[in-house]
Amino acid sequence: MNKIIGLFAICLSLTAFAGNNDLYITQTGTGLTLTIDQIGATNTVGTSNSRVALSGTSMTVDIDQIGDTNSFLASLLQGNSSSWTYSVTGDSNSATLAGGATGDIASSDFDYITVGDSNTLTWTQGAAATATGANTDFAITGTSNAVTGTCEVVGCINNWTISGNSNNITTLQTGSADHQITATLTGSSNTVTIDQTDTASTNVANIISTTSNGTINVDQCASGC
Repeated sequence: MNKIIGLFAICLSLTAFAGNNDLYITQTGTGLTLTIDQIGATNTVGTSNSRVALSGTSMTVDIDQIGDTNSFLASLLQGNSSSWTYSVTGDSNSATLAGGATGDIASSDFDYITVGDSNTLTWTQGAAATATGANTDFAITGTSNAVTGTCEVVGCINNWTISGNSNNITTLQTGSADHQITATLTGSSNTVTIDQTDTASTNVANIISTTSNGTINVDQCASGC
């Protein structure tokens, strides 16, 4: 009987910690291939003193999280000619990502795919003067999802496909640069806000909307949008 009770206690212990996995990474180098799959709830990639810092050219990074209340915090310090994919399936997941925090991200591709409700993404494309443009794709399906994006580099290209209700998309494009946004919106009561603080270059906002009770605001100004 004691052996049975002991085995049962071990099983309970394993169950209590299942789905609460934490992963911290710091990597520098060329040609990295990184694949991470997390299945369950309350998993984290990053956090704990802002780890998951990647730097190098020609990287391929694929992060998949399946479950609820997972989080992803990462900074691509320098990563030109690289490919990023972050896919999340579930509800109430959150991510904070920065591309080009300290260097060049030219000719890189960033894909964010979410299926679920109440997921949030905070995205910064370029925070360094040397960070030149990259291509960013958002595919969002669900209700009450939120994306907040800031583009601070030359030649940002952003393509969004948003399907569902009550989603909130906010983006700010700064600096004297040629920026481009193409947004395809389907659903009800969605809110899209685009601010472009540059009047000297060619900035394009191409919005295709099939929705009801939606709110779309586009401001183009020299400063203070």
